[in-house]
Amino acid sequence: MKAPPAELLARLDHTERSKFPKAAMREIVARKDEMIPHLLGILESAHANPADYIDGPRAMLATYAAYLLAQFRETRAYRPLLALLHLEDGFAEQFFGDSITEDMHNIVACVFDGDEAPLRALIENPDADEYARACGGLKTYLPLMHGGRVSPADVERYFHDLLEHKLEREPSHIWNETCSLAGDLGFAELLPLIEKAFQEGLCDVFFNRFEHIRSRITTGGDPRWRSDCAPIDDTVGMMETWACFNPPPAPRRAGRQPNPLVPPLEAHGIPSRPVLPPPAKFHGVGRNEPCPCGSGRKFKKCCGAA
Repeated sequence: MKAPPAELLARLDHTERSKFPKAAMREIVARKDEMIPHLLGILESAHANPADYIDGPRAMLATYAAYLLAQFRETRAYRPLLALLHLEDGFAEQFFGDSITEDMHNIVACVFDGDEAPLRALIENPDADEYARACGGLKTYLPLMHGGRVSPADVERYFHDLLEHKLEREPSHIWNETCSLAGDLGFAELLPLIEKAFQEGLCDVFFNRFEHIRSRITTGGDPRWRSDCAPIDDTVGMMETWACFNPPPAPRRAGRQPNPLVPPLEAHGIPSRPVLPPPAKFHGVGRNEPCPCGSGRKFKKCCGAA
């Protein structure tokens, strides 16, 4: 006898954080039509009561719902999902974590209902999380273009308007992505506006440099942007490999016993292990921000990974 929908969703409990609810997720996929209304309800409830979905057993529900609804190509999820990405006070990142920068553009593209207005409202919202705007919003145009759902000419016109007057003239990751993606897409006519943005200090040179963008944009762009367009087709297969569900094994203690005939190095004033300088501390650097070391990588994947 199959479990009622509420009981099945309860199996997505995130109390045991390192355990992926694989069986429950597979059953939800198998019962797609029955479960879609309940998954939509999660997004709507999370928007109405965001604090209830940050910690505790519901902490992963919005993420599970977003990926599953993307796999189901459920366009009714488009607006509730964007509503969550609009949330202020850090709620968007707390809901979705690294999924905002890694997969959200593909998730939004999978549930896109054909109306760009809600997507553009997120991109142009100065109060929304800057990474939700840039990665969950603007970057969605990559898979939409790749799938032929929007035209390159229309996207270029929109990027022009963003750079010229639609974006607030304050430094933000939305500027980094707009200029960088314009370079990747070969929108050469936007180069003067991109140069102006760098001159005004709106772009972070640790994220990208004007010279690099100019090199790409004047040679037709960088076709590798297409590799970032991957529809959500197997939620279980994707999520079960995540590091949060696969913690590294505890380090094994060496079984070798000390030789009592050999005096310890410490007795001669020599440390038994090399003394390393403490790692540099970067106060106030967000995990998704460019690394202050100048590598061009995200802090979480560079110095912040230590």
